[in-house]
Amino acid sequence: MAQINNYFKDRYDDDQAEFREKISRHRRLILYRILIVIGICVVIAAIMYINYKRMIYTDYTVLRTMEYEESTTASYLKYNNNILRYSTDGIAAFSMDNKMLWNQTFEMQNPIVDVCKDYVAVGDYKKSKIYVLNNEGKQGEIDTTLPIQNLCVSGTGNVAVILEEGDVTWVKLYNKEGQNIANDRTTMDKSGYPVAISISNDGIMLCVSYLIIDGGSLTSSVAYYNFGNVGQNEIDNLVAGYNYSNSIMSYVNFMNDNTSFAVGDNRFEIFKGAQKPENVFETEITDEIHSVFCNEDYIGLVYDKGGSDEPYHLDMYNTSGDIVFSKDFSLNYSDIVFNKDFVIIYNSDECVIYNLNDVEKFNGRFKDSIVELVPTESVTRYLLVSGTKTEEIQLK
Repeated sequence: MAQINNYFKDRYDDDQAEFREKISRHRRLILYRILIVIGICVVIAAIMYINYKRMIYTDYTVLRTMEYEESTTASYLKYNNNILRYSTDGIAAFSMDNKMLWNQTFEMQNPIVDVCKDYVAVGDYKKSKIYVLNNEGKQGEIDTTLPIQNLCVSGTGNVAVILEEGDVTWVKLYNKEGQNIANDRTTMDKSGYPVAISISNDGIMLCVSYLIIDGGSLTSSVAYYNFGNVGQNEIDNLVAGYNYSNSIMSYVNFMNDNTSFAVGDNRFEIFKGAQKPENVFETEITDEIHSVFCNEDYIGLVYDKGGSDEPYHLDMYNTSGDIVFSKDFSLNYSDIVFNKDFVIIYNSDECVIYNLNDVEKFNGRFKDSIVELVPTESVTRYLLVSGTKTEEIQLK
């Protein structure tokens, strides 16, 4: 009897072992199949990525057209993934499907417009009225009482302006409701003439470039004012200042809350710091600068080289001062746009697009003359804005 029991017990153990082995083989088979599928997907993705990197576009298809009443005097800007259209008699925001988001009428001889995230500020050059708007329409009006020379707006609606009063020049900061937050009275003898201003996205930091003439020599002073808690402990909220002899620093800009830069006739400087900016990069410039472009990640300087074949040279810097793209080109451009890892150079009739590896991704002419090219979330889709319509196109 014991032998019979042992026999059945051994058979049971063998069956269990065989069953476990079958389960193990089945699991290994499933795992192998999963790994094979993953491997195939990785290979396909790699092939698609390589093809995408190598893809050269030669034409485009119009996906949709949004028509509107013609306005030969209107200007256009990209505004928070929408389109901003303005002229001497008003300003309006349109969504990508041509739905009007808001409209503000006015009468201005020479409107100055600045955009930061959700906010727009528009003022009349040499006049005193400024409108502050966001996605919900008008948020406030500012009456400066003095002629406006320049303005900039933050992502919170604060507006910094340069105002003239005879021999005195004012730098003033207003909130979106029109209340005066801070003032800086300047004269050429005291602190120089303010030639450029920029305000940080959060509305706390203000950068002003002053031009000082002393005994026939030129000096530029780039000053940073902090209107937050840190700046309250400093005289006149001044938290940092940098002087440059024999330089005219005519361009300053905040790329984001932590990074800003200044460009002069012979210098290029990058500053970092959300409270007290410090100089992290500087270089001398020997060629004449034709124009300056930037977004949150890159700064582009276009130089006049002279000559007829390729008269322009573009150096594109990251926020640390490293050159990530450099190109000689001949296109007589109206604008340059940085979109992700693409450089878009265009005018009203033609466009050329490069990636940062210096591969020419597109080179072609527009079917109709345009006034603005607006990138979308896809690097192969763009909006072409003209005086009568906006077209969404797909490169092919």
